[in-house]
Amino acid sequence: MSQQEDDLRALAKIMDFLRAVSIVLVVANLYWFTRVEATDSGWFISTVDKICANFNRTCGLFNNTFNSKLFALLLLGLSCFGTRGVKNKNITWRHIGIALGTGIILFLMNWWMLPLGCRYLYIGTTATGYICLLMGGIWAGRMLKNNMMDDRFNDENESFMQETKLMDNQYSINLPTRFYYQKKWHKGWINVVNPFRATIVLGTPG
Repeated sequence: MSQQEDDLRALAKIMDFLRAVSIVLVVANLYWFTRVEATDSGWFISTVDKICANFNRTCGLFNNTFNSKLFALLLLGLSCFGTRGVKNKNITWRHIGIALGTGIILFLMNWWMLPLGCRYLYIGTTATGYICLLMGGIWAGRMLKNNMMDDRFNDENESFMQETKLMDNQYSINLPTRFYYQKKWHKGWINVVNPFRATIVLGTPG
């Protein structure tokens, strides 16, 4: 159980990292398309400009308003469906659909505000749309129940039936075991019926 708890904790950290990268992409999008050019910019602004310009030159991340947003949306979806929280009975698929639909409209369909000079409106709609998508994704992740989420680490497919019969003789070595198979714990035996033939013992200190 301790190993599984460590795996779940590591998975949660990965999902948090993906969500953080998604937020960074959204902030970078807002900065790139709404920043005001200044003649006297500090070292921080200059550094951010160089980083964003390098990303834009290598992968075209800011060629338009959609590229970085789509990457952010992909990472957000992975972070939402990678974990599952407690299901809320008051939340239905209708609420999820409204949240996701509103989020997509506000998050992706506000590109026309930039040519009109509505920078602050673009920032507000993008942030609101992202929050709606985040809420809808979290709700959907809690509603979904499938085998992948119930068995995150493929424990069921990796388990197999082991020896449960005791094979005892004058020289045998019999070690009791306990193994997991088909959602149940079973008692079994490791039977070394002939320890004089091709036996090797390996171990570590302690």
